[in-house]
This record gives sequence, C-alpha cells and structure tokens, in this order.
Amino acid sequence: KAKEIIEASDRFGIVNLKLEAEACYVDTVELTLDNIVEVVTYADSKNLALLKEHCMDFLSSANKIEVTEKVPFDSIPSYLMKDLLVAQARCETKSNVSGDLGLMRVSELRKLAHDKGLGLGVPPAEPHQLIVRAAFDNPPGVHDDDRVAVLHRAQPVRDDHARRPAVPPDLL
Repeated sequence: KAKEIIEASDRFGIVNLKLEAEACYVDTVELTLDNIVEVVTYADSKNLALLKEHCMDFLSSANKIEVTEKVPFDSIPSYLMKDLLVAQARCETKSNVSGDLGLMRVSELRKLAHDKGLGLGVPPAEPHQLIVRAAFDNPPGVHDDDRVAVLHRAQPVRDDHARRPAVPPDLL
C-alpha cells in the first residue's frame, strides 16, 4: 500500500505525503539480494532518497562475496555507485559524522534542513501523518476510491482564504 501512495502522491505532487509513505515503505520492505536491484532502481526513478539509502546500507552490510555473485551490477545505474561507496564509508566510520554533510544520513539531513527553515514547511508531527497512517490501515469497507479521496484531502492548502479557521455554525 505504501508503494501505491508513493505513486499517487508523486503523480499529484504531494511531497509531504510522498515522504511519509516512503518512510513507511522503508519500514516494511524486505530487501534481499534477489530484489535489491528492482528496489534501488525504483527508489532512484521516484527520487526516494531514504529508500535508496536503505538499499545502499543493505548492500554495504551484506556478505560481499554473496553480493558480487547474486547482484547484477550492470542493471544498476553507474552513478549510484557513489551512493554505495558513501554507505560503505558510513559503515566503516564509527565516529560522529554529524559535521560531514557527505556522510550524513538522509533523515539527519532532512532534520537539519527543517531546523534551518529549509524544509518542506511542515513540522514532523503534522496531521498529514495521520492521513498516511489511516490510508495504510485500510479498514474493512475502504476501497481504492476512498484512498484516492484521502490523497485529495492531503493536498497542501494553496489559498490563504482556506487557511482561515472555519466559523462554528452556532456563531453564524
């Protein structure tokens, strides 16, 4: 379900929802040497930095002999090899790399950007996270059309008038 939400949020440009769905996908995807190429190329095609980092961490921590025997590296774009080397360096460097942006984890970079006001403008605990969680739960009776409606409600507000609080009916 996370992949479906990633697809829809990518299609409609709902960045915050896409990031939340990506985090859920990272938590649920089972990486193996058989599916790693498919997952990392998907991550690259959808610009899913956290998922790509997860894949590179998996490769860098796996048995190197098995990786070279089972993973068809000719199917992975060559420019991703730098990401693999960074993951390997991060594994080998046990010291604090918080000052080195090149070795920082995606989550650390996103937090740093948010703290400096360069993030997406939505603090980490906003209501859109609840929408994502509700979409993943998919209670009985919820169909694909309902999930699309959830995605539409998750779109960011673009109109200043819509940001005003609603007037309670008893005050009208």
